[in-house]
Amino acid sequence: MNRKCLFGLVFFIVTSTSLYAQKSEKDTSTSNFKGFRDRMSSNGISFQPRLTLFQQNFVKGTNSNNSVFAGKADLKIFFNGAKIGLKRLTLVTQLEQNFGQSLNGSGGVAIPLNTATTFPGISGANAFDITSLYFIYQFGQKNTLLFGKINVIDLAASSLYSGGAGITSFWNMNFAAPVSGITPAYIFGTVASIHTKAFKYTFMVYDPVSAVNTSGLESPFSQGITFSAAIEKKVQIGGLPGSHALKASYSTQDGTDLYDLGDIFFPTPGSTANLEDSRYYFSYRFTQQLGKISNSDKGWGLFGQIGVSDGNPNPVDFGALMGIGGNSFFKSRSEDKWGLGIYYYSFSRPVDEFSAANGIPLRNETGIEMFYEFQINKWLSLGGNTQYIVPLVKNNENAIFLGLRSSIAL
Repeated sequence: MNRKCLFGLVFFIVTSTSLYAQKSEKDTSTSNFKGFRDRMSSNGISFQPRLTLFQQNFVKGTNSNNSVFAGKADLKIFFNGAKIGLKRLTLVTQLEQNFGQSLNGSGGVAIPLNTATTFPGISGANAFDITSLYFIYQFGQKNTLLFGKINVIDLAASSLYSGGAGITSFWNMNFAAPVSGITPAYIFGTVASIHTKAFKYTFMVYDPVSAVNTSGLESPFSQGITFSAAIEKKVQIGGLPGSHALKASYSTQDGTDLYDLGDIFFPTPGSTANLEDSRYYFSYRFTQQLGKISNSDKGWGLFGQIGVSDGNPNPVDFGALMGIGGNSFFKSRSEDKWGLGIYYYSFSRPVDEFSAANGIPLRNETGIEMFYEFQINKWLSLGGNTQYIVPLVKNNENAIFLGLRSSIAL
C-alpha cells in the first residue's frame, strides 16, 4: 500500500472514529450558520450538501494488490417556485465533485465497482459536473413531470432495497443503477410519473447521447430520440408490500456509436455497428418485503430484475440480478442498512467476436456483493463492502475487492 493510500485510510478511520464519539440528534453535521439555512428556507431555497469517502482494496485477482482512496462531494439545491407565484414548480440543481482514484476496470471487470465515483468522472475536468438541472412540475396529488438535464442514477437511488446511488446502499452499478445499454447516466429530456389507484406509470423521452460532462443543449436529439415506458403494480403478500414492474425502451439512435453508451465503454467493432439503426431494451423488476421493523415503515426484503435487448447495436444482450437487503432486522439498529446481491450479465455477440479477434476472449460477467452500513447518527454512516467477481475478460482470475465507506451530511 503506497503512502497516499495509507494516508487516505488513516484519515478515513480517524475522522469516522472521532465523529462517532460526537453523537448528535442533528440532521446535519454543520450548524445553522447563525440562521442562514432557515432564512434561505423561508425564501424557498434549501441545500443538501454531503461528503462521501471511500477506501477500496483489490486484494485478489489478476494484477491485484492495489488500494485507492476516493471521495465524492455533492450539493443538491432546491428552489420552491411557490415563493414567486409558481406553486407547482420546483427547480432542482445538483453539483458533484469526485476526487482520488478508482479501481473500476481492475482485473478485467467490466461493470463499475464504485457507482459514486464513476460519474461524472474521477480525474481532471471530468471529475466535476452540474449533474442535474431540471424543473419538477407537480399535477394532481402525486403526479410529476421533470424536464431538463436529469441524473438518472440519482432517480434510481429511490429503488427499494437496492438504490442509494452508490452512497447509502450497494456500491456496484448493477445494483445501484442496472446497466441497460440504452439509458446514459445523465440524460437531457423529460420524465413523467403518473399514479392511479391500481398502477404507477412512468414515461421518458430523452436524447440518447450521454449528458455526462455536458449541458445536454449542445446539439440535442441530433442522433435520434429514445422513448421509455414503465408500468408498476403494487401488491400485498402475507400483509407485506411488494411491487412488479415492466419497462420497455426504444431508441432511434443508429449503431455508429455501438459501444460508446455513456454508462459502459467498449471498443467499436468495425463495420458491424453500421448495419443497425435502432435499439431496444425490455426489463421486469420486482420487490417484496419479507420483514418489518415494528411501529415503523422500515423493513427488509427481496429485489430482482431481468433485462433483454436487441444485442446489436446494444452491447448488453441479457442481464439478471437478485438480492436481499434493506434496514437492519435488529430493532436497536433499525436505521442501519445491509444487502447481499448477485448479478449476471451476457454481452452481445459483436462484442465477443471483436474482442476474441483482438486476442481478448470474453465470458459472461458474474458478481456478488455484500455490505453493511452503520448509521451512527442522523448525519453520519460508516460501513464495509465486499465484492467477488468473475470478470468479463476470460483469461483473468476471479477478483475480490474490499472497501470502507463513510457518508457525512454537511
